[in-house]
Amino acid sequence: MFMVSSTTSQLGIVKRAKTPIIPPIIRYKDARPAITAYLTDPAKKLNPLVTAEQMFQQRVADMSESPLRRDDAAKSIEVLHAIQGMQNQLSPYTFGPAPSKQGKLVLAGVEVSVYADMLVYGKDSIGAALLRMTQDDASTEAAIEKRKQMGLYVATMVRLHVDQNIQTDLKPANKLCMSIDVQHGEVFIAPNSNTRRVNDLTAACQMIAALWPMA
Repeated sequence: MFMVSSTTSQLGIVKRAKTPIIPPIIRYKDARPAITAYLTDPAKKLNPLVTAEQMFQQRVADMSESPLRRDDAAKSIEVLHAIQGMQNQLSPYTFGPAPSKQGKLVLAGVEVSVYADMLVYGKDSIGAALLRMTQDDASTEAAIEKRKQMGLYVATMVRLHVDQNIQTDLKPANKLCMSIDVQHGEVFIAPNSNTRRVNDLTAACQMIAALWPMA
């Protein structure tokens, strides 16, 4: 979000990051393991998604749950259906479990929280995938372009994360580093020519480091 925001909005993002408010729940927390279990299964059995959906349906119907938890459960069901609808986009890739412990990406001395949900394997190469689950129904050309740019920046950060924090003998490959925009059914791959985006990300981290004492 920082990369595609105005200067004023960027300052607000830094201020909120410095004094974060702990959310009552983490959105889609319980959907993420089901999705990764489904995608990393070579047979792509639906069992993890079916089991998760049954749990969410019970949560939606449970009036003792908070409205926020019930709403999250309803939206999580939508996410489970959405990932099934991405079969054509995701079937060419071979996904595997990601390490449970991953270091933070460091750019210009700033720690960036990037967590790979899955590893992605080629014949002799490797990448990683990050699931993005955001409720954004905006369909204007500007909103679509903004979402695309966010996806490409995230995919670029995933590639940098693989370089820094995924220990492997395989060669990192841009074509295997991706941001999966679940709700919108899109896969954004790290561009082959990503020098400009890496420079943009580095410059953004330098700005964050400069703004942090003032935030």
